[in-house]
Amino acid sequence: MSCHTINKLRIAKLMVWQLLFVLILVFNFHISFARATKNSVSEQNSETLPIYRYRLLFEIKGPLKLPSDVALGPQGWIYVLDGTNNVVRVYNPLGKPLFTLGGDKLLHWPLGLAVSDKGEVLVADSRNHRLALFPPGVNKPHYIPVPAPKDGVPSDPTDVVFGLMPGVYITVDNDNHRVLALDFDGNVIWATGEMGRGIEQFRYPFLMDEDQDGYIYVVEVINTRVQVLDQKGKFVRFIGEWGIDPGQFYRPKGVAVDEEGKVFVSDSYVGVIQIFKKDGKFLGAVGGPDGKLWRFHTPVGLATRDGFLFVVEMIKNRVLVLQALDK
Repeated sequence: MSCHTINKLRIAKLMVWQLLFVLILVFNFHISFARATKNSVSEQNSETLPIYRYRLLFEIKGPLKLPSDVALGPQGWIYVLDGTNNVVRVYNPLGKPLFTLGGDKLLHWPLGLAVSDKGEVLVADSRNHRLALFPPGVNKPHYIPVPAPKDGVPSDPTDVVFGLMPGVYITVDNDNHRVLALDFDGNVIWATGEMGRGIEQFRYPFLMDEDQDGYIYVVEVINTRVQVLDQKGKFVRFIGEWGIDPGQFYRPKGVAVDEEGKVFVSDSYVGVIQIFKKDGKFLGAVGGPDGKLWRFHTPVGLATRDGFLFVVEMIKNRVLVLQALDK
């Protein structure tokens, strides 16, 4: 047997062992949650996983192809980032289509978005290394370049939020492992981050959200945590850690903070959405009306408002609109 054949066999064997390792981890993750999910949030005790019960109102499907993010506008409109099709699809509060923003000539593989109180739509135009700012209802964006750091690779913006101060736009630069604030012309106001696992360090940060006090919640996919920053990019705290037990993450992707300060985090690989307090304390997980854990299909982007939870299921090409049953 040749050395080339032997090496190929070794690689194949290694890949099989890696696959088995992942399957064992995911199986144990499911078992850990299954053992904990016996009672609803109204019956919680120290030995069970608290479940926050939701019911499905409707789902948005249509022509979506691998959607990644969702945001809510001031009129209750639902904005869905359909990045594979290079558009933002806008729906009314009942899920009826209204109009689209973007297109192949305006966006290229966008991933995240945010909507301001005025109805402006800010899009992380990832492959074009820039942000696209659409005036309310107008398909003529202003582009904000996202500069690469010195000695860095081209920027890869994957999500955005509006800063508390007018004219400030905050974005995640995934490939350069950082978060930065820009002005209207793309000048850097502040930048935080480098590759690593410490404070103000990231490994492939992805989606983000902002609470009413201006704190920024950044999902770190590889570091398996949420890192919280203030409006100047300074570290505040971590939420979650790697693991297979409730309150831990395997592959977190999306985050949303509601008016009460509850932090929702989607874990796309194991299909759960966990809930934390702003201080990082684990509260429970999203479940169905029967009090059982809700198993989502690759949940990614999230949005929440007034007791409603909007969940992007990327592989299913849909957005689920849920309503809370527990206060």
